[in-house]
Amino acid sequence: MNTDATSLFVLLFGVPALLFAIVFAAVALKAPRGGSALSGMLFASVMPVVFWARSAGYFSGAGMFLLSSLVISGCGVAIGVFKLVWPSTPATKKDEIR
Repeated sequence: MNTDATSLFVLLFGVPALLFAIVFAAVALKAPRGGSALSGMLFASVMPVVFWARSAGYFSGAGMFLLSSLVISGCGVAIGVFKLVWPSTPATKKDEIR
């Protein structure tokens, strides 16, 4: 495969997918519902790209970025679900009075 095309694919798809995955996982730490939804949508949109890149021959260059994006997106979904099921701070008596 042409190295110029592979480099362009990495720059246009691999790097942004990885950066978005990192940002969405960080959002899941503060806003679990929104962050996990964003991470889940990114996971669902990158998965077909991974299969296509494997069949088109771009996986050798972009595979690391795409697979890292999938792993981090999965972690973002897990973080969001975990924080929704088990909230970090219990309600205090002061909050219950209001």
